[in-house]
Amino acid sequence: MKKRTRSMLAALAFVLITCVMGSAARADGALAPSRPAADYEQFRAAAEAAAARDFDALPSLPRVTGGKVKTFYIFAEAKPWEVAPGIVRQAWTYNGTVPGPTIHVRQGDRVRVILVNDLHEPTTIHWHGLTVDPEMDGVPGMSQNAVQPGQTFTYEFTASDPGTYIYHTHYDDLNQLDLGLYGAVVVDDARPIEHYDRDYLMLISSWRIASDTENYFSINGKSYPLTKPYIVKSGDRVRIREIDISGTEFHTMHLHGHRFQVIAIDGQPVRPQNRQSMVTLALGPGETRDIAFRANAKPGTWMVHCHVLDHLMNGPVGPGGLMTSVQYENARDRTGLTAAANVMKMGTGGDAQSGFPPMNQTTVYILGAIAGLTIFFGLPFAALKRISKRGIALMNAIAIGVLFFLLFDILRQAGEPIQDALHRMQLGAPRIEFWGLLGIYLGGFGVGLLSLVFFSRSFMAKSPLGIVSPMSLATMIAAGIGLHNFSEGLAIGQSAATGAIQLALLLIIGFGLHNMTEGFGIAAPLAGSGAGGAGSIVRLGLIGGAPTFLGTVTGYHFVSPALSVLFLTLAAGAIIYVISEMTNVGAKIGFKTLATVGVFIGFAIGLGTDLILTAAGA
Repeated sequence: MKKRTRSMLAALAFVLITCVMGSAARADGALAPSRPAADYEQFRAAAEAAAARDFDALPSLPRVTGGKVKTFYIFAEAKPWEVAPGIVRQAWTYNGTVPGPTIHVRQGDRVRVILVNDLHEPTTIHWHGLTVDPEMDGVPGMSQNAVQPGQTFTYEFTASDPGTYIYHTHYDDLNQLDLGLYGAVVVDDARPIEHYDRDYLMLISSWRIASDTENYFSINGKSYPLTKPYIVKSGDRVRIREIDISGTEFHTMHLHGHRFQVIAIDGQPVRPQNRQSMVTLALGPGETRDIAFRANAKPGTWMVHCHVLDHLMNGPVGPGGLMTSVQYENARDRTGLTAAANVMKMGTGGDAQSGFPPMNQTTVYILGAIAGLTIFFGLPFAALKRISKRGIALMNAIAIGVLFFLLFDILRQAGEPIQDALHRMQLGAPRIEFWGLLGIYLGGFGVGLLSLVFFSRSFMAKSPLGIVSPMSLATMIAAGIGLHNFSEGLAIGQSAATGAIQLALLLIIGFGLHNMTEGFGIAAPLAGSGAGGAGSIVRLGLIGGAPTFLGTVTGYHFVSPALSVLFLTLAAGAIIYVISEMTNVGAKIGFKTLATVGVFIGFAIGLGTDLILTAAGA
């Protein structure tokens, strides 16, 4: 008796809160400030609990409640949602579930839906396919003002046409839709002509998980193997209401072991004489199809899936995505076994477009060595002995220009993985990748800069004029360029390993030309100094060029954005210090106007060789 009394009191409290919420909606959509916060949170919790129960019952439809007026409270709110095993998205939900609660009513019912926007952005609800008044259509500007954060809006219409329909956001559609703001509307026929033993929902949707394109796909909010089977028993007449609410993707849903008929298209019935037997059905975004079949196959587990094969993937691996089953009662449920018995993955052993295998390892090593040795073509300038001060000033300035462009190019390359990681973080990827790369960027830059400061102070001889000696300066330039060339080698090795043979060869040619320019930058401080002997040229060439070979070997077997960012920023820090020292040297030599022209020439030379790389596809 006490338990019964408590239940009655809880029901009464729910009704009272409903009345409070109903009176809280103003004409302008703002929430009444006098509403008790405790009541509001209690009511939202009750709505979320009811939605969770309905979700747990999927693919079955919730029951239709009594009365001719049906009132639904829809809270638009952000909640964590597990799309696939281990893949949790900060989804935008209706009442905490994806899809939102199914609005199940009877033909002729008056439907009142009170949207409460608890998101940080405006939103609306569009009643897709339903007959509503224009001011209830949910299109910002055309039919209503967008519902701002913290506001409510009441939608009201009569469910005049039986069928399967959709409700979904119509504000910033491309983003909000793939975040989860959608649900099904099912209107039962007041006088049904056909009877079905099972009436099921299949709401097909897409997600963008750390991607600009839809790369995860779900049935009723979950990707295989988290999808639920459709339970039948022999002889059942089964109806499945299929909805495609993907933002951009078409789906072709295929049923094994049975033939079905399409009995309704976009909520409108298909006459029996116009129906045809099918096994695969194509749905475009925003389309609904009701299919019906007799459960007349041998009892067991029969696969249901999309035949667009990358829709059977969870990101780069599968099976996953749009896969479930028709499962017969009293037969062993084998729905989840495919996850362990099958494998699908994106191609990784060669170029996905060309299908070429990886380049031979020995060939890669030889070509990587050639790309590094081309630096020696620019080094003979170091052996020049008779050169005027004007010539020395010009060569020094050209080298500074080359290094300026190289610094610009290095920082641009090093920043790209960080920008990509930031973009993926904004799309839902873990934050650790972005912050890790940013830390490596700043750390590498600082170490590259400060290490040369320490090295020059501790070990490099100073000239009587108080500047770094030509050989010391050339060695520092070679070290900075060598760090950069290691990253160039990573690109060559990775291209060869993934079967992109043409790209690898073009990179080797392009980087070879680039290294010739860099060789001149190393040689410039030695020109006219008398210190550019054969032994010195070989040593400097190995410091600057050998890392290209080492990077090629490393990239052929292993590469990561973090490794590339580290070596690029180490090079950037070193080159900044070198530029400052060479500028100091240039100031001592003089010829300011000539030096300015030289810097421009050097920058143009660096840009020219970089454009060759761009043309090669680097």
